[in-house]
Amino acid sequence: MKLTKVGKIVVALLILIVGIITLIIYYQNKSDLSIKKIESNEFFDIKIDYEKTGIALLDEKVSEFVKNKRKQFIDIVDKAGRVETNKYNLIVNVKNNKYNDVLSIHALSFAYTGGAHYTREDESYVYDLKKEKYINFSDILVSDGFTNIEPIVLESLYDYAKEKDIILDEEWVKRGLSQSDSNYKYFYFSNQGLNITFPPYQVASWADGEITITIPYEKLGGILKSEYMDASLVTDITYPKPGKRDLSELEGKKLIAFTFDDGPNTKTTSRLLDGIKEFDARVTFFVLGSRVASNTEVLKRAYVEGNQIGSHTYNHLNLLLLDDANVLSEINLANDEIEKVIGIRPSLLRPPYGNINDHIKTLANMHIINWNIDTEDWKLKDRNLIKDKILESAHDGAIVLLHDIYTESVEGAIMAMKKLKQEGYAFVTIDEMINLKGVKLDYEKTYYNF
Repeated sequence: MKLTKVGKIVVALLILIVGIITLIIYYQNKSDLSIKKIESNEFFDIKIDYEKTGIALLDEKVSEFVKNKRKQFIDIVDKAGRVETNKYNLIVNVKNNKYNDVLSIHALSFAYTGGAHYTREDESYVYDLKKEKYINFSDILVSDGFTNIEPIVLESLYDYAKEKDIILDEEWVKRGLSQSDSNYKYFYFSNQGLNITFPPYQVASWADGEITITIPYEKLGGILKSEYMDASLVTDITYPKPGKRDLSELEGKKLIAFTFDDGPNTKTTSRLLDGIKEFDARVTFFVLGSRVASNTEVLKRAYVEGNQIGSHTYNHLNLLLLDDANVLSEINLANDEIEKVIGIRPSLLRPPYGNINDHIKTLANMHIINWNIDTEDWKLKDRNLIKDKILESAHDGAIVLLHDIYTESVEGAIMAMKKLKQEGYAFVTIDEMINLKGVKLDYEKTYYNF
């Protein structure tokens, strides 16, 4: 039967309504997947930050890991009592890497309960979404794949060591690369190839940090099973181009730099980018390397729209408690992740907690940007209080600290911008600020305002 004109309109409206409802449900569910918890008192700080997968049996495993690490930490702290110098610290995050039909989860905890260093613990789950089952490293290889891939892994590892100036111990490497699934627990696929991570003490010392090698798909023909090997995966990468604006229009205005830590987050960072357009604002994002892979599109958008991307390290660890190798690992891993997405390495570093010293500045070889307006947004969690905190301290050359992973922080920032715009302020990135004020950054300094 042929539809009348009215009938066609009714059908089109029904399709539109179903589409809108589907989108609403999708974004509601997406927001429910984000887990962010902060606990702080005079004895300890706890930070838990990860994204659920939406797959019940996987999320239950990750949740159990998080609960166990928190309980272990609290038990140790309760027995230890008051800390004399640095507060006890627990950071738990989970790296989710989904590529095609394989979801790889790498759960990490970093606990500082006294002594010189953090204690690190790893757990891994790799899940084939199509087959609906967990898989091991041997499951992705053909029958003799382990024998054939071992020399390729060895070559990649020594290339990595040469690039990073690491001296490998032959016995450690031989033991750590032997043909066992337990030695290859932490693997994931990406558009660049098969990635394998070796935690400290597997193939190198603690001082050498976590090592991740990437084997291009071109080298894996006849080694990977056909369902995990697809020639179309090998593609050229086109990086986004940064947005630029005419700074002469801002000359003579009061300038203020809004900066946002701990992102990106697809939902809240997108809302921020939407909101600041009204005020022709540009901001600076100090992103965590561990969050980049799961939020690439919003990071690209931020960059393309003229905002600046800086580093907040990879895991948000207190750099003062790390040895040199792990300081470099935290910085380089984050910079690597950012470069994969926008094509350039960041020049700005905001150290976690603002903690920095001259030695770490030398290691980092990046410009250190802290802040002089601390909104305490993570604690206030109220957009009006956050807005007021900004307005009462705003001044020309100020650097404002916020976190774009919290809805209240984003809304408070937008509300403050509305008022400050009326007062003649322009909202600029750090690079725009120093350009307009004629400042040349010094690697030996820490900047709080301009």
